[in-house]
Amino acid sequence: MSNESWRPKLHLSAHNGSVSDPNGLNQFRGTYHFFSQYAPTYPPHADSPHGWGHFTSRDLVHWAFLGCHIMPDCPSDRDGSYSGGAYIHDDELWLYYTGNVRDGKGDGTHSGRLANQTLIKSYNGINLGPKTVVMRNDAYPAYCSCHVRDPKVWSQGGSMHMMLGARTRADSRGAILCYSSPDGLVWTMEGSVTNLGGTPFGYMWECPDRIALDGREYLGTCPQGMAMASDPDDPSKLTCQNVHAAGYFPMEGTILDVMHQDTGLMGADAPHAAIDASTFHDWDHGFDYYACQTLVDERGRTLLIGWMSLPHDANDVRPYDNPTTTWKGCLTVPRVLTRDARTGLILQHPVKEFDDLRRSSQEMGHTATGFATELCPKVADVVVSGIRGDLAMTFGDFLTLTVADGIATLGFARTDAGTTAGQGRAIRRAAVDGIRDLRVIVDTSVLEIYLNDGAAVFSTRYFTEDETLPLAIHTTAEQATVYGMEPLSIDYLVDR
Repeated sequence: MSNESWRPKLHLSAHNGSVSDPNGLNQFRGTYHFFSQYAPTYPPHADSPHGWGHFTSRDLVHWAFLGCHIMPDCPSDRDGSYSGGAYIHDDELWLYYTGNVRDGKGDGTHSGRLANQTLIKSYNGINLGPKTVVMRNDAYPAYCSCHVRDPKVWSQGGSMHMMLGARTRADSRGAILCYSSPDGLVWTMEGSVTNLGGTPFGYMWECPDRIALDGREYLGTCPQGMAMASDPDDPSKLTCQNVHAAGYFPMEGTILDVMHQDTGLMGADAPHAAIDASTFHDWDHGFDYYACQTLVDERGRTLLIGWMSLPHDANDVRPYDNPTTTWKGCLTVPRVLTRDARTGLILQHPVKEFDDLRRSSQEMGHTATGFATELCPKVADVVVSGIRGDLAMTFGDFLTLTVADGIATLGFARTDAGTTAGQGRAIRRAAVDGIRDLRVIVDTSVLEIYLNDGAAVFSTRYFTEDETLPLAIHTTAEQATVYGMEPLSIDYLVDR
């Protein structure tokens, strides 16, 4: 198969180079701007500079890729224009990111790295103004290591607020710092938070986020360095199965309420311990999901977008291989977030705009034990409703989804077919409240699986040589429908 044969049709990817963390997500003057971490010459060059690639759309269906709009091209970000967020200030778009600088004199964790929080203003979302450093290393508490990054900015209570992901110096504990500002330029520390107890919940909390749904706030973050906690006999221990996790903590009150409990601030010996790690919920239980970020669009919807891959582990090794050689990575389908009134947790649904991509529908044929069909091409939206009892769904001869006894399991077969398709992926599980409905976004090398109205999601990449994808569903259900999908329209205005 060629690189293009595996290129997703329903997920954003770059024509060349590597797309990773979503950055600066916003809708400004009617246009969606999806930036992402972008390495324009990787592959094949591992030392490619990292900046911000830029996708734009008016409707989440027709897209343009404008190339790398923020690059590490000045002394304050010479070693990388790292992740950050967007803030709409009056009639301007403000982009905040972390400028990374290595001086070669330390290990980059305890010394030898500058984390310069940087602001760029734009009057139209396309033309960018000069870079202004608004925060340097001396703005962080002494207990912080050199890893402080990923600014998230919002307004609340008459002030602007910024959260930063951090790693402590002494015990490699993930934490989040919080600052306030009257103007977005001068920032003062107003709090911090980490998990309760002596054991760090990950060594770094990346990608902090604030999600507000129906008057309830949630603290989003990506804890790095998580031990695999899966125990099929204990449904309470099925979180953080990837070495780097992505999820959220439901808050009692507001995030600022918790941050303001920190009385030590810059003079403290450690971040304020206030988060119960057992309340952490994964955004996605699959193999390929990280560095997610939300935006609130002009319709008031909270949208979540993630990177369909994982960073390198502590030994600088990727958990699995993605065998494309001229481009790497893609973003998830935009997901609308809603609050489940019964559980207080968050449900995820593909945006309604994807329904408009449906071009045909076919009821899956009944078999003695359920339903079966063959997808050609491998671009479809599969919807199964009215499920009763257990479920087993097979994707070709390489992958199986099962739901039984309150556990959903996604596993690649321990065969040559499973090994080739999975490229190192094996098995992931999630605790579920039975199975009532199922939706699968099928793409050429991507699967996004939504269970129970989006209460649980599995995302994975897969790589097969076949041009078709046989599907079989073994369950009792009212209906199983396959919708053929029109690909996204992506106009690559520049190659890199």
